[in-house]
Amino acid sequence: MRGVFEDAIRAARRDAGKWVTPSECLRRIGEHFIEVWEAASKERNTVQRRVLRRDKGFCQVPGCSRAAAHVHHIIPRSQGGTDFEWNLVSLCAAHHLHGVHDGWIRVGGKAPDQLRWELTSSPGGAPGWVEPIRTAA
Repeated sequence: MRGVFEDAIRAARRDAGKWVTPSECLRRIGEHFIEVWEAASKERNTVQRRVLRRDKGFCQVPGCSRAAAHVHHIIPRSQGGTDFEWNLVSLCAAHHLHGVHDGWIRVGGKAPDQLRWELTSSPGGAPGWVEPIRTAA
């Protein structure tokens, strides 16, 4: 632990560009800590963030490994859907905007473990339900 502290003091002095007292180093280290972590500490715990965290930040469309950029309502709010976590699924922008909203993909069921994916050969075409691929945790 002492080595970590000494490394931090050296880094603070290097950043200052001159020799500074240990108390000044601690002040600089504290300011740096606050600067780095302040935004994270203010991050709100919204339902969207919880859903993205639940889905480990990845698109849930079977076979997709892209980062999730959006949270999609399984039952649209316009059709009585809620913001409950079971009604929300993480999707990458391409699958959300071009797959779901262009009609190539539909999702039904309840998140995270009871989702059913409907993939079509064309928007409005004949659907075929595909069960999600699950990997061992």
